[in-house]
Amino acid sequence: MDKKSFEEKSSEFSKNLAVGFVKKLLVFKNLDSTNLTAKDLARDGAEEGTVILAQKQRKGRGRFDRIWQSPKGGVYVSLILRPHINPEKVSLLPIGAALVVAKTIESYGLHPTIKWPNDVRVNGKKIAGILLESEIKGDTLNYVIVGIGVNVNIDSRLLSADIRLRSTSLKSEIGTTVEFFDFLRRFFREFDAFYHRFKKEQYDEIIEEWKSYSDTLGKVIRIQTSLASIQGTAFDVDQSGFLLLRTEKEGIKKILSGDCLYFDELDHT
Repeated sequence: MDKKSFEEKSSEFSKNLAVGFVKKLLVFKNLDSTNLTAKDLARDGAEEGTVILAQKQRKGRGRFDRIWQSPKGGVYVSLILRPHINPEKVSLLPIGAALVVAKTIESYGLHPTIKWPNDVRVNGKKIAGILLESEIKGDTLNYVIVGIGVNVNIDSRLLSADIRLRSTSLKSEIGTTVEFFDFLRRFFREFDAFYHRFKKEQYDEIIEEWKSYSDTLGKVIRIQTSLASIQGTAFDVDQSGFLLLRTEKEGIKKILSGDCLYFDELDHT
């Protein structure tokens, strides 16, 4: 029986990871928020490839500053990126991150899908979410933080009732506990491969692969943005990751972000 402490396992994992992207791995049992910690470090000059990892978060956040419930049993990780790209292409990073998570989950024998823009689901229930935050000054991209929360071994009883109905975990889907660092090893390898492609500007290939996991395209949906509610048929994603929506009255709308509601799942939201 392995009696190593979490700290010992973390140290051993860091030494043996051998993934080019990860330059520094900072592991915590409990944080307010991995994204907040990553932003502080990025502003202080932390190098690309600095990664913040926590077993639990006290103040995890999702889109629009919603609470992301983060009990023990999940994987909560934030990556500091400093890509030399046109800032307009930042919108492809959450799509790429969702693809990375989906492929990691798929490696356990499941069939994940992605609900636009970056909710990863299994059997119609959310298993992971992604929050991207960046700092852009003029035409210069200073940093990007990609925050990811994955329900790996979470006990659903630790989640609020409304979240529990719409969520699942890797453990629930495969019927056995997943080793924390095994999941991370698979995730970092997938991210390393994706980021290599991203820096080589293989944007079209990334988008096409994302589409192969999408359960949004072809659906009649409603998008709630900060300004309006828009209804139509999702039919494509463009080269910048914008969702293309065909509406009855306004023609084709390009949408960067918002809450995506599926009409055929109204009873489950």
